[in-house]
Amino acid sequence: MALVLKSLYDGWNRNFHENQDLRSADYFLMNPPWFPFVLVAGYLYFVLDFGPKFMANRKPFNLKKLILVYNVVQVLINLVMFVLAFRLLVKIRASLTCQPVNYSTDPDGMMELNLVYSYYLLKVSDLADTVFFVLRKKQSHVSFLHVYHHSGVLLGAYVYVRFVPGGHGAMLGIWNTAIHAVMYLYFALTIQWPELTRGAHWKRYITVLQMVQFGYLTVHFGIPIVLGYECGIGKFWLWLPMIQNVFMLVLFGDFYRRTYGGTRKKVE
Repeated sequence: MALVLKSLYDGWNRNFHENQDLRSADYFLMNPPWFPFVLVAGYLYFVLDFGPKFMANRKPFNLKKLILVYNVVQVLINLVMFVLAFRLLVKIRASLTCQPVNYSTDPDGMMELNLVYSYYLLKVSDLADTVFFVLRKKQSHVSFLHVYHHSGVLLGAYVYVRFVPGGHGAMLGIWNTAIHAVMYLYFALTIQWPELTRGAHWKRYITVLQMVQFGYLTVHFGIPIVLGYECGIGKFWLWLPMIQNVFMLVLFGDFYRRTYGGTRKKVE
């Protein structure tokens, strides 16, 4: 038993310390390596157990102004990150079929690292979405899809910034920031001008955009696998996001079917 535990510890130490990109070793929330896992565990405990119990006999909090500011800030940050990442992609003439990670400390390499790191911090801030749902007693919004997506993307962003910050995986962040800018704009409109979004037929297209994102990323990560390209990273870092995006495409497709599938029929 002692040998098994030692082997597990050595494997953890080797993967999370020895193989870490040292450029980000001193960045905020990057160490100790267990921190994001504890953060997600605490998030799950609050939104699924403690929070609902805490609010059971309380009135919903009025967070309208706070959530409006939060959504507007999210729109701006996501837009800025999308523009910066897209400009870098164009500048370095990144390959859409097999782009290696730039591990250097030159300006482009550090920009790539810092953008991926900023994306990780952005995913930490996204957890507030669910906390707001709980404090407003909208527990029905805390679905498996919602919680899984927030938890999984945060942990995925952390692992990537720790080991493979950028390269072929950067396209995920570029797509995600663009989609989230649109999504948070919709949320801001819902808070400030609910009459514009209540029953609006066009809101289904936000989900369609998300599904297009997952479909494209599945192909994006699948190309170097199928064609056998060497992108300077292990195939694991390609298989993981490809499988994840297939899974998300299925989940969002099911959500779209259940939410909008019968709309046209009802209207007719």
